Amino acid sequence: MKEDFNRLIREADSICILGHTNPDGDCLGSTLGTRQYIRNRFPDKKVTVYLQEASSKFQYLPGFSGIVHVPSDRKYDLAIVCDCAGKDRLGDFAILMEHAKETYVADHHLTNAGSFQYSTILPDASSTCEVVFDLMDHDFIDQDAATCLYTGIVHDTGVFKYSCTSPHTMEIAGFLMSRGIDFGFIIDDGYYMKTFAQQKIQAKVMLDSELRLNDRAIVGWVTIGDMQKYHVTTKDTDSIVTNMRETRNVDCAVFAYEVSNQVFKVSLRSNNNALDVSRVAGAFGGGGHKLAAGCSLHGGYRDVLDHVLQEIAKQLDAPGFKSRNDE
Repeated sequence: MKEDFNRLIREADSICILGHTNPDGDCLGSTLGTRQYIRNRFPDKKVTVYLQEASSKFQYLPGFSGIVHVPSDRKYDLAIVCDCAGKDRLGDFAILMEHAKETYVADHHLTNAGSFQYSTILPDASSTCEVVFDLMDHDFIDQDAATCLYTGIVHDTGVFKYSCTSPHTMEIAGFLMSRGIDFGFIIDDGYYMKTFAQQKIQAKVMLDSELRLNDRAIVGWVTIGDMQKYHVTTKDTDSIVTNMRETRNVDCAVFAYEVSNQVFKVSLRSNNNALDVSRVAGAFGGGGHKLAAGCSLHGGYRDVLDHVLQEIAKQLDAPGFKSRNDE
């Protein structure tokens, strides 16, 4: 795996790095961290990161301003795909993967099909940043690369508190800290801090939220009209489901946000190891991890939430299921 990863980079004159639509901390951290690593080890290589626009809170990441947001029909020697469970999640940037001479996929999603000639897909890894770290020659991870990789790990582990955090995750974090990164800033400013508008839309969601399935699930929603009223975009909603999840005694949080007329993205978070939300998302063509997943559905937010809750209930109402609400 590591040998193929570095060999393909060494043999390629032109490299593009891709990630999933609506890039989050792990997607940005793994793509930009890989870019910086390549620039350090192979300074003669031409490396371009292609992603949709991301939240401005990540603008501290080295290379953030150089991300290309418009797809290209250029044919690269190598496409490195990070944090993406399949070509369909690349959106309009899939054309770059299709045209590349070689492709290497680095991921940690359970739902990744894994049908690639070159790939490292480790479902037990905390993040894709952890996956790519293990593929790298650590002598070429400088402060900039470490800043990116640490960011991704922080976001996908919920600042090291999710069950995906392993002793190896903490060893990697320690190594990255040794590179002189401002880890306090990354956690406070990159993970916790919100704009006033983000605080208001989050408060609106929580005020309107409901407990469903006998108080075992908390649900919330945001429509396009809500976002216009509070002067926010979908990029400003990425931490809402995490805050919903921090509700005592619920088994899961469900957050639906409208991305176009009657089309909702649904984010799912589980508080119960017995509840696999990737199975719920998979029923609607989505995917993710056991405790964090997502999908898209058409309809009004009430119908969307009802459909998702019906799927969740199949697990919550199964014989022998122990709810946190019973504790």
